[in-house]
Amino acid sequence: MTSIRRKVGFLTLAFMLAVAFFIGLTALVNYNPAGRSVVLDSLWVVDYHGQKFTPKSLDRFRPVTGSVHYGDSLYFETKMPSNLSGYSALHIRLYASAMDVYLDSEKVYSYGRDLIETGEVVGSGYHRVEISPGWEGKTLKLRVYAAESGAFNTMPETTLLPNKMLGVPYSALHCSPAFCLAVFMCLFGAMAMIGGIGAMGYATYFFRLPLIGFFSFVLGLWTVCYTHEIQLISADLEINAILEYSMLFLSPLAIEILFVVLRRKKIFGWRWYGLIALPIFNGLFFIVTAFLQICHIANYTHFLAPFHVYIVVAILFMMVPGVVFSKREGLPERISGIGFIIFCLSCLVELVRYMLNQITPGMDPRANPIVPWGVLVYLMSLLVSYAMYLQRAIINKTEKDLLSSLAYRDALTGLYNRAKCEQIFDALNGVSSDYSITSIDMNGLKKVNDTYGHGRGDEVLKAFARALSEAFKGIGTPIRMGGDEFLVVIRQEHLNDRALAVEKMKQLLKEESKALAIQFSASYGTALRSEVNSDADEVYRQADERMYKMKSASRDARKD
Repeated sequence: MTSIRRKVGFLTLAFMLAVAFFIGLTALVNYNPAGRSVVLDSLWVVDYHGQKFTPKSLDRFRPVTGSVHYGDSLYFETKMPSNLSGYSALHIRLYASAMDVYLDSEKVYSYGRDLIETGEVVGSGYHRVEISPGWEGKTLKLRVYAAESGAFNTMPETTLLPNKMLGVPYSALHCSPAFCLAVFMCLFGAMAMIGGIGAMGYATYFFRLPLIGFFSFVLGLWTVCYTHEIQLISADLEINAILEYSMLFLSPLAIEILFVVLRRKKIFGWRWYGLIALPIFNGLFFIVTAFLQICHIANYTHFLAPFHVYIVVAILFMMVPGVVFSKREGLPERISGIGFIIFCLSCLVELVRYMLNQITPGMDPRANPIVPWGVLVYLMSLLVSYAMYLQRAIINKTEKDLLSSLAYRDALTGLYNRAKCEQIFDALNGVSSDYSITSIDMNGLKKVNDTYGHGRGDEVLKAFARALSEAFKGIGTPIRMGGDEFLVVIRQEHLNDRALAVEKMKQLLKEESKALAIQFSASYGTALRSEVNSDADEVYRQADERMYKMKSASRDARKD
C-alpha cells in the first residue's frame, strides 16, 4: 500500500509540475504591454470566381465547401481604418496558401506564388507586412492562392499592429497552453533521450527511457509546428511546414517499437506479426515520403490522407485485446494501457475535429489541439509504469546478484569457493599475461577440531580467512577450495607485492592465533605461469606440490 501511495504521489507531483510549467509560460508569452493590436475581421468583401460575399466575420465564413483546386484563388477587400495612427504593420495568418497584398493598387507584399508554380511546399503561419505611413483609409486587398485542397477551410486572420511592437513581431500571437505544453514535452523528451542513452550503459532495462523521450520530443515539436507558434523562433514557413509533417509521420514509430520490444514472446500469431508490421510500415512510409519531398516529386501534403487512414487502422488494431495489453498483465502494464487508450482517443478526436473543419467554418483545430493533452496523460502513465517496472527490475537484479554471490561464496568464510575458482582459471587461460597461484594449507585444523570441537574449528577457519583477505587486499584474490585448503591468485601487475603480502599473512596469522589462544599456522607454495608455461590447473598443481614440500619440511623440523 505504501508503494502504491508513493507512485500515486509521484504521478500527482509530476502532473502538477507540468501544469505549473505551461500555465506560467502561457502567462509569460501572453503578456503584451503594447496590446493595442486591432483585428480586421469584419467589413470584408470576398470574391470567389465572380461570386461576391460580405460576411459579418471571416472567422465564421467559408466561401467554398469541400476541396479546392491547387492554385485556386480567393480575393479579399476591405477599407483600412482612417481614425488610427501609430500603426505600421499587418499580421496575416494563412493556412497552406500563397498571397499577394495590395494597398490600393500598390503591391506591398507577396509570398508563395513561385512555390506554387514549382510545386513545392507552401507553409502555414503568420506573415508580417510592413506598411508605409499614409495607409489610413486606403483599400486593403488580399489575393490568396490555395496550395492544398483544404486551404480555404480557414480564412485569413488580419491584425493591425502598433509601432511599439515592431521589435517583437510575434508577441501578438497569444501562445496557447498547448504551446507551453509542447515546450515541456520537447524539454522532457530531450532530457529523457540523453539520460536514457547514458543510463543504458549501466543497465539494459533503461532502454524504454530513450523511446519515451523520443516520442515526447517528436510530438512536442509537431505541436509547436501545428499551432504555427514555431514562428516564435523560426520565420521560414516552408521549413516549418516540412518539419510539421515529418514529425507527424515519424511520431508513431517510437511507441510502436516500444510495444514490439515489450510484447515480444507475450503475443503470437497474427497479433505479433501485425504488431511488427506497424513500425516497419511506418518507417518505410516516413522514408519514402521524405525522399519524395526532398526530390520535389511529391509534397508531404499529398500523403496526409493515407497517413490518417493508417493511424485509424493502427489504433483499431492495437485496441484488439491482447495486442498491446491484456487484463492478465500486471499493474504497471494496466496503468500504461489506460494512458494509451486516452492518448488514442485524443488522436481520434483530433482527427474528427480536423475532418469537421473541412465542412464547418470557425472550427480550426490548430488553435487548441487535443493531442498534446492526450500525450501528457500518456507520458504520465508511462512514467509511473516505468518507475514501477524499474523498481521491480532493480529488485530482481538485486536478488539475482545475491543468489549469484551466494553461489560463488564460501558460506563459512565469505571467500570465493571452488566454483568461482573454476571461472577464474578459465579467465586466466584466456589471457597471455603472467600471474601467480599460491597454494595455502592451514596447519593444525584437525588438532583443533579433535581438541576443541568443530565449532571452535570453524572460528579458526574464519580467523584464517580474515588474515588472508587482509594480507592480500588489493593484491590478490583469496579462495577457499574446501576444508583447510586455500589459494590466492595474483595478477601480473601485483607480482612484485607478493612477497610482502605473504609476510603480512604470516604476521596476521600469529595475531589471530594469539587472539584465539589456539596455535595454527600456514604452509604455502607459489608457482608462476611464466615458469610452468602451461594452463592455470598446471600452475596450481605446481604450487600445491611446493606447498606440500613446505608442509613436509615443517613436520620433519618438529620431529627433530
